[in-house]
Amino acid sequence: MNWKDYLYIQKGDKIAIILLLILIVLAGGVYSLTSTRNVSRSEDVGSDSAFQTFLAGLKDKDSIEAFTNNAKTYKDKLNRSYPKYIPQVKFKAGETVELNSSDTTALKMIPGIGIGYANRIVKYRNLLGGYAHITQLKEVWGMDDDLYSKVIPYLTITPKVRKVKINSLTLEELNKHPYISYKQAKVIVDIRERKGNIESLNRLSLLDEFTDNDIKRLMPYLSFE
Repeated sequence: MNWKDYLYIQKGDKIAIILLLILIVLAGGVYSLTSTRNVSRSEDVGSDSAFQTFLAGLKDKDSIEAFTNNAKTYKDKLNRSYPKYIPQVKFKAGETVELNSSDTTALKMIPGIGIGYANRIVKYRNLLGGYAHITQLKEVWGMDDDLYSKVIPYLTITPKVRKVKINSLTLEELNKHPYISYKQAKVIVDIRERKGNIESLNRLSLLDEFTDNDIKRLMPYLSFE
């Protein structure tokens, strides 16, 4: 556990401590000002009486109990709004999770992965329809080579992808896949309308809109049914 965790003070406790300190400072200030005045003057006597009444109120058991109860109630409300801090548990060497089935909670246990990266990994997985290769993690926004090399020892992968039915999806549906641009989706729909269904990747590879790298990336995802 990090040494900072032992010094962590909940927000509700901080506010209760601050309120108590303010009360002590105000009481001390009033007492200092009042004690230096000439008590022989009638107006001073009135002020001293008011201060004594104030001090008596501070010593009154019911007043203290009411203040304590109010502070506790406010603290409880803050605790409900700001849950207690729980240190994030991380995987040890040798522990792994499966990339295509893990949720953000499991992914956050990988050293170097926080809630931001975990959300991006899952979001990109959904857009792709599943990861076909672990190297696709490099395509996640913000995943540089250094972070990639740190996280892959904690990951395994069972390739499982959702197929893109190239001959039945609309232009908009095709374009939602990260590997199919609007221009590529448009030419696919155009060919279907003019010449019928596309039978294979070889047909796509003949089109200027698709590079060899495009075909290689799309290979695990396309269905020609």
